[in-house]
Amino acid sequence: MANLKLASSDIKQLLATYESKQRQLKFELEQTNRMIRNFKSALPNLEAAEAAQIASIAEAAAIIEEVAIPEAVAAPKKRGRKPGRPAKAASSKAPVKATAKSSKKDRSSGYRLSEYDLLVFKALEETGSAMLTAEITDFIVAQQGANGDANKAQTMVVRSLQKLANRRDDIRKVSYEGRGRAYALPNWVNGKGNLKRKYARKG
Repeated sequence: MANLKLASSDIKQLLATYESKQRQLKFELEQTNRMIRNFKSALPNLEAAEAAQIASIAEAAAIIEEVAIPEAVAAPKKRGRKPGRPAKAASSKAPVKATAKSSKKDRSSGYRLSEYDLLVFKALEETGSAMLTAEITDFIVAQQGANGDANKAQTMVVRSLQKLANRRDDIRKVSYEGRGRAYALPNWVNGKGNLKRKYARKG
């Protein structure tokens, strides 16, 4: 193969071509870096919005479940008042008052607490003060360590709080300085439904 010799004009043309490609590559690199920065800045807001959406869906599902369960519980009471059992009805007449007082407790005692239900109790007991949903979630994620999933924890905490505070009454919603509600154990609340001062939310 014959050796090719380049004239000065050929070299100048090649230099112009390579320099043009170099400028194009630099431009593409800058564009790529700009896109990476934009994606990184948008990611936290997107994750927060998705977590809020998941929490809203879980809360709505918990409310629907909460509305459906009392109807299922109430049905046996109607069937139990059949006139064909006069002797049993008479014998159970005395304990009816006691049962009315403890009906909520009896229903709650028949439910097995989930892992997150127990973690919610643990968060309140170890902290010793009323807590917000986000604070309970942070506590649980910290407890789970490397295995902690903030999005999953937030969803499960919302479901547990709906169940424990609304359906079971095992924890109480209390007011605090700010928007929304904090959560406290029942014995932290006085007869007027106000949180005792020593259990006031910290921070």
